[in-house]
Amino acid sequence: MSKTIRWGILGTGTVARDVAQSFAHVTDASLVAVASRSSDTAQAFASQFNIPKAYASYDELLADDEVDVVYIATPHHRHRDDCLRSFDAGKAVLCEKPFTLNAEQALEVVATAREKGLFCMEAMWMRFIPLVRKVHQLVDTGEIGHVQMIKADFGYPTWYDPENRFFDLNKGGGSLMDRGIYTLSLAQMLLGEHENLKSSATIGPTGVDHQSACLLEYPNGAIADLSSTLTSYGTNEAVIMGTRGQIRIHDPFYRPSRITLTRFEQPTAPAPVIGSGGLKQKLKDSSLVAKLYRMATPLLDRLRGGVINKPFPGNGYQFEIEEVTSCLQRGETESSIMPLDDTLAIMEAMDEMRASWGLRYPQD
Repeated sequence: MSKTIRWGILGTGTVARDVAQSFAHVTDASLVAVASRSSDTAQAFASQFNIPKAYASYDELLADDEVDVVYIATPHHRHRDDCLRSFDAGKAVLCEKPFTLNAEQALEVVATAREKGLFCMEAMWMRFIPLVRKVHQLVDTGEIGHVQMIKADFGYPTWYDPENRFFDLNKGGGSLMDRGIYTLSLAQMLLGEHENLKSSATIGPTGVDHQSACLLEYPNGAIADLSSTLTSYGTNEAVIMGTRGQIRIHDPFYRPSRITLTRFEQPTAPAPVIGSGGLKQKLKDSSLVAKLYRMATPLLDRLRGGVINKPFPGNGYQFEIEEVTSCLQRGETESSIMPLDDTLAIMEAMDEMRASWGLRYPQD
C-alpha cells in the first residue's frame, strides 16, 4: 500500500484556496496543516477546508515533523526566501509560479534543493492538465509533423490599482509574471530552449508591464509568437502548427477541456479528367461508389483528426498534486514533466525580456 504524503500550505490567498479544494480529488495525499501570518486567518482557512492544524506563522508549520511537503502559495516576491526556509526544515517543496523573481534567485533555490537532495518543483499546473499532456504526446509522436510555429496569448482585463500585486513593482507585478509565464512554459515544453528572442511591452505608471509580446526563434527554425495582457481579453488559446497538421488548444489553453487536432492531407497529383465532371465526380455519382464514399467519410474525418473533449472534476490543481505525491512516493527529487532545468530556462527568458524593456524589480 502506498504511503500517504502529508501536505502543508504556506499562505491562505486565492491560489491556496484552489489548491486546498483539490485535495478532495487526490488519493494518497492528505492536507494536514496550513499557515498564515494571522492566527484568525489560519484558523478560518483550516475550518473551511477541514485541515487539522492551523499555524500563525510559517516557521511553526515548517517545524512540524508530520508535514512531508509544503505548497508555497505566498506572493511570488517571497518565493525565494520561503523555499530556502522550507529546505532548511527538510521539507519537499511545490512552489507556486513564477518560481522566483529572477533567474539568479531561481538558480539559488534549485542549487539548494539539489545539494540537500530534496524534492522541488515549480507549480506550473498547466503542464499536468490531461489534455496538455495529450498535446505533448501528439507532438512527441509526430502526429502533426515537425512543429513550425506556436501562437499563444493570455489576457483578461484587470482593474487598475497601484497597490494591487498585479501592478506593484515591489511584488513582481506585471502581465509577464502572472500570465506570460504560461505561454513561455508551453513553448519550452514543446520546443525546448530558444536561440533568439525579440520582445516589447507597454510599461504602466507603476513601472510594470501592462502587456507584453515576444517572438522566440529556435535552432530548428521554429518560431513561438507569445503575448500577455492585463488590459484586455485575449483569445486565451494556443495553436501548435506543424508540417502535417495543427493542434488548437481552446480557451482556456492553460486549463483546457477541449482541443482540436487537424491533420493536413498530403498533396497528390490531380485526378484525370473525363468530360466536364472528372473521374472522381463520375465515380461518386454511381450508386455503389457513392454509398462506399459516404461510409468512408467518417473514417477519413477521424484519420484527419477532430475535436477531443476531456472534462475533469475540480479546478485542475489536483493533477500537479498527484505528480508531486507520486514522485515523493518513488523517492524522486524532480518531476520529468516540470523539470527544474525548464524552470531555470523560463526564468532566464523572462529576465531577457524584462532587460530589453528596461524593467527591473528592486530585488534584481
